[in-house]
Order: sequence, then C-alpha cells, then structure tokens
Amino acid sequence: MDTRRGLYSYQALQSRLAENTFAVNGLVDYQNPVLRLSNLAPEDLFVLLTKIRHVFALGDEAAYLLPDEGIQAFMNHCATRIGAAYFQTPRNTIKAFVDLLAVLEQNTTVTWQDLVTQVEVKAEWNPDGLTTPSGEEEEDLASFRL
Repeated sequence: MDTRRGLYSYQALQSRLAENTFAVNGLVDYQNPVLRLSNLAPEDLFVLLTKIRHVFALGDEAAYLLPDEGIQAFMNHCATRIGAAYFQTPRNTIKAFVDLLAVLEQNTTVTWQDLVTQVEVKAEWNPDGLTTPSGEEEEDLASFRL
C-alpha cells in the first residue's frame, strides 16, 4: 500500500485497488481485487505447516518427513529466534520449513531433531511498511536532493 513504490505508486491502479468504503467496522468485501487478510495465529501457522508437509509428501501420510512434534519444535525454535513476528508475516518461516523438508528428503541419515535447532530464520521486513529493517523512518522522496 506504499504510494511511493509497487502497485499503489501508480495512481490508476491505486484507485482501482482501494478498499471498499462500506467495508468498515469488521465488515469485509471478498469481491474486491485485493483481499486484506488478518495476521496468522500460531494455531493457523501450525495448520499451514501441516498442509505444506502433506503436499510435500504428495498426500501420503506414510511419507511425512517429520511428525507433528517436529512441526511444534520448529515453531518453538522460530518463536525463540524471532518472537511473535514469525506467524504474523510467515514468508521466511515457510521458506525455512520447506528448506528443512528438502534437506530431510535428500539426506536420509539425518533426523529432524538434528536440524530443527540449526534452522536460521530471520525476522521479515515488511516492504510496505513505513520503517526500514533498522527501525528508522524512511524519508519522503520530496526531501530528496542531488
């Protein structure tokens, strides 16, 4: 939604992608071109990771590379590494989880217990936000000088 970059920086798209003005006070409009989703709860992330595990195993429960306890251990590791942000903007968490599954699939001698604590998950910076990864406010382009 940043008006200085991305889709919202183009005025014609910005007006077409704007939220429905009648969708206020908890009302939603699912026919809008952009759906505003709420943050994931830890329970939602667990369900999402179990679904990813299921797809990764091609729907075969016998081919799961880690049990539910492994997913819980992965989530606990993420929570201690980056805090509550791991389920609010889960892109890095999901990528790390898929990477973990890929390594487990290709290296049958290693167990998920060996790898879960080694997973490097970084806090995600929201490019649509008004702060930089360091927490500093970005300056408007109007103040840019050569």
